[in-house]
Amino acid sequence: MRVLVLSHTFPFPPRWGYATRVYHLLRQLALRHDVTLLTYADHGEQRGHQLGLEGVRVEVVQRKESSRRAKRASQILSLVSVQPFSSRAVLSAEMQTAIDRLCARQPFDVIQIEGAVLAAFKFPAKTAVVLDEHNIDYEVFERMRSSERSFPRRSFYWFEHDRFRRFEQRTWLRVSGCVLTSERDARILRAHAPETPTAVVPNGVDVHDFRPSSGGVEPHTILFNGALDYRPNLDAAHYLTDEILPAVRERYPDVRLTIVGRGDPADLARLKRAGAQVTGEVPDLRPHLQRAAVVAVPVRMGGGTRFKVVEGLAMAKPMVSTTIGCEGVDVIDGKHLLIADTTGAFAAQITRVFENALLAETLGRAGRDLVENEYSWDRAGERIQDFYGHIARQRSAFNVERSLAAVSAQPAAHES
Repeated sequence: MRVLVLSHTFPFPPRWGYATRVYHLLRQLALRHDVTLLTYADHGEQRGHQLGLEGVRVEVVQRKESSRRAKRASQILSLVSVQPFSSRAVLSAEMQTAIDRLCARQPFDVIQIEGAVLAAFKFPAKTAVVLDEHNIDYEVFERMRSSERSFPRRSFYWFEHDRFRRFEQRTWLRVSGCVLTSERDARILRAHAPETPTAVVPNGVDVHDFRPSSGGVEPHTILFNGALDYRPNLDAAHYLTDEILPAVRERYPDVRLTIVGRGDPADLARLKRAGAQVTGEVPDLRPHLQRAAVVAVPVRMGGGTRFKVVEGLAMAKPMVSTTIGCEGVDVIDGKHLLIADTTGAFAAQITRVFENALLAETLGRAGRDLVENEYSWDRAGERIQDFYGHIARQRSAFNVERSLAAVSAQPAAHES
């Protein structure tokens, strides 16, 4: 098949959630199909794209960066629009022109759009459009609203949730099929769009790169990793430093917390002042995972399947997570990781891992087994390939039915 993948962010290097999923699915698709990536990118990303996306034809539209002040002004102006700010932010005449040009030059069998925000673009009516739904985005906005203390931000998230819910649910009805990261998300979609074909393709991990290694664990160390310019991760980091870490320190004064991930310098500085070692973005997460005695996922908002969970499980690390933090991953509390949803319980589970080496080892082994069986990128590639086949068969059957209906509607010829 000829496949066009549309992304709002250049997916290399794959150092954060969205880019990681897009990058690895591209690699899997390229093993089986003729794949073109159409993406926004800046000049630096354009220069480096051939380093990581061999086998994928890359077409780039120059990204127009805006200042934080301009973004805030645009958010305020968007409040009088029925279209969500999130989808308006990625729309551009340049990208639509690129879509039209590519589809006219080489018609595609499938256009895969990486996120519902991209559904505002126009695509050829005869081409199957598959939505890769990284999260149910309107849920993310609702969770952000419910935890936001600032009245202006809370109001914006309320408006954005309401508008994006309608936009996203309409998108589910329009696309040829939808790929989701968890069975939970698939159930929500099917309730609103029962006729839309769905497939669950969880976020994965390279089980060859992320694997356990003996030794190197530093006692009483906690790791949190995630892009800190993404609100759910920043909220989790502050929750960890401001509330959970002090509770752990009461029992273990020597506890050390490392936070890994890119972010605004002011946010990183605040986390440092709260007692964390903050690395910023790193080229390789694995050494930090290996040194950690426990990996913490105190996420209170967001959606989809957390890469930080499957990566930690792949390296056989004992993990403590909130229920939302491990949402979308088929884990069992007490078998693959430990779940805690209050500050006291979260701190208690961390100290429990510190004090019980056998528990840490048992959790790590079970987590690794789960990832090997269900969350490798090779397995994800097989699932999406099966789904493409299903979409193709369904559209072929529909076209046959339409042709037969057209023939039967023609007036019968009369012999003279």
